[in-house]
Amino acid sequence: MLPQRELHPGQTSSAGFLDSVDQNFRHAMTFLDLPEGLSERIMLCNSTYTVRFGVRLRGRMYSFIGWRSVHSEHCEPVKGGIRYASNADAEEVEALAALMTLSDDAQMFAGRCAFGSSKGALKIDTREWTPQELERITRRFTQELNKRGLIGPAFNVPAPDIGTGEREMAWMMDEFRRATLSKGGIAGRTEATGRGVQFAVQSYLRDPRTSRLNGKRDLKGAAVIVQGFGNVGYHAAKFLAEEDGARVTIVAERDGYVANADGLATEALKQHQI
Repeated sequence: MLPQRELHPGQTSSAGFLDSVDQNFRHAMTFLDLPEGLSERIMLCNSTYTVRFGVRLRGRMYSFIGWRSVHSEHCEPVKGGIRYASNADAEEVEALAALMTLSDDAQMFAGRCAFGSSKGALKIDTREWTPQELERITRRFTQELNKRGLIGPAFNVPAPDIGTGEREMAWMMDEFRRATLSKGGIAGRTEATGRGVQFAVQSYLRDPRTSRLNGKRDLKGAAVIVQGFGNVGYHAAKFLAEEDGARVTIVAERDGYVANADGLATEALKQHQI
């Protein structure tokens, strides 16, 4: 039996998220016949680093804290997004890195290219800073990660996540020489996570151990609800509708939702959102 992760007084709410991920790992391990102790090794992150740095802005010094966690290095380079969020913490980053392992392993078993799993975050409310200030902060964050060997094209590749996008990746490239397609990045990076949602659903339906969806093993004509319509939600909806024949009937965002029982036009909806 796998040991429970010890929780310490004063831990943030993300500790509950991490514990939930641990529970999913424990449940998955019950289906495997592994040597004693290996399950615990698989469940825990290999490493989590904290970086603290200062940036002089608006006539004074501001301090920032960020993290980069690696869960699995079974296949290098490892990869994973870097998010900017005011409620980010180490526990959330570890939980997300672990979920990257599940996502990448699912693609590997589906016969697709897989990578090791990593995740990162910077604790920041992006609404409080101008684009010029965010660029300076991002460049300093990249310097801290780079000089500690926490990111690199051959071993740990950063990517967009909540609060970051191609703009932030381009800034990081200028400090690190790696990012968008036109400047040496990976083709398909923008839509990769949404594509991963599609692959996961397809793999689930193809598995003979899972139940059928309305008696079928495909999504043609199936109703799909998408929560969130950012980069991931948009591309997932687009691929499920255009390539798998699903009907995206509801798209929900934090401030409301749109619905159409006959199916929403994802491209038109995205243009309206922009």
